Amino acid sequence: MDTRVRDISLMQSADATEDSWLRVCRPVLSHYGELVPRADFSGKSVACFQHIRSETPMILLPLVRAGATVRIAAVNPDSTDDAAAATLARDGVEVWAWSGMTEEERRLGLEQLAGEPADAISDMGGELIMAVASHEGPFPDGALEATTSGIHYLSGQNIPFPVFDWNDIALKDELHNRYHVGIQAWPAFSDITGLAIYGRSVLVVGFGPVGQGVATQARALGAVVSVAELDPVRALEAQQLGLRTVSLEEGLASCSIVVTATGHEGVLGPEQLARTRPGAILVNVGHGNREIDVDWLEGHPHQAVRRHIDRYELDDHDAYLLNRGSLVNLSGDAGIEIEELFDPFAAIMLRGLAWILEGGAAGAGHGMAQYPAELEREIAELLLTARS
Repeated sequence: MDTRVRDISLMQSADATEDSWLRVCRPVLSHYGELVPRADFSGKSVACFQHIRSETPMILLPLVRAGATVRIAAVNPDSTDDAAAATLARDGVEVWAWSGMTEEERRLGLEQLAGEPADAISDMGGELIMAVASHEGPFPDGALEATTSGIHYLSGQNIPFPVFDWNDIALKDELHNRYHVGIQAWPAFSDITGLAIYGRSVLVVGFGPVGQGVATQARALGAVVSVAELDPVRALEAQQLGLRTVSLEEGLASCSIVVTATGHEGVLGPEQLARTRPGAILVNVGHGNREIDVDWLEGHPHQAVRRHIDRYELDDHDAYLLNRGSLVNLSGDAGIEIEELFDPFAAIMLRGLAWILEGGAAGAGHGMAQYPAELEREIAELLLTARS
């Protein structure tokens, strides 16, 4: 795979795994970072299609030190940490990632990954898994999938190798999805906009675990929060938490901040966007970057008004879009990154990939399977020990 990053000189000045404070922030990942290189993965290869963040070198470089060939491409055009990408490239990973890449460039990275053989895959969104499954082989020993949108995409597909779902395990669903996205989303919002949200009307579209965390955190920060949710059980849960439930149309017309949190594309299409309140700020926290129909917005006069903010002139009103419709909490250089929050989830990736390379997936059936419960418990126990 071709290597391309924004600027190799942006690489971190020191090896992240040797940073003593990162060991405090990421104790579980650091543990596996010391353990994994003791294995011999010579001749093995790993392909990753995922967000590239500050912790990514700590996930992938231990595999390189164990002898594996590692390739990574950016799953999202707006979440890449350019310093992390440069560090990966410097230290032996084949990298196709830079902030602000076009959709065509993103797709080219996916095609390059899918065209190379891999023994293990780490995916976010299911695109790499399906691209590899569509080939004639050879197929990987196993793959990891991390997102709700990926699980939706892969559901019912014929996949000729095992795919281990770690989006739905308790560590991910009950901690990260339900709490940590919301904890990081609103500081990122304020960093980008310069606005506090107290007293502002916020509509959260979708009340799954991510939407729940975003909505309750907004309420804790003083916002007046409404929820648009089609599932009547989830809508009742929103009411039980003291949130106002509304139709999507009502919420779009009345709320000044609109947050999509569904994991599905096209939730806010032309009809919905045309009904937004004048001056509405549009935010996405779902995995995909098309929950909001950015292509339709791009067909209108628009201009960048601030870093990560574009203003669109619709027929009779303006709307503001943050981070080109990509996840606001993972904006490449915005927000407050709480490194500790991602520690167990980065560890899930590293431990899972090493487990596949060690032969742990041997005998597993084809298609979707749950991430091994014994690995989840192992990671949880390490995290509890680190916090005690």
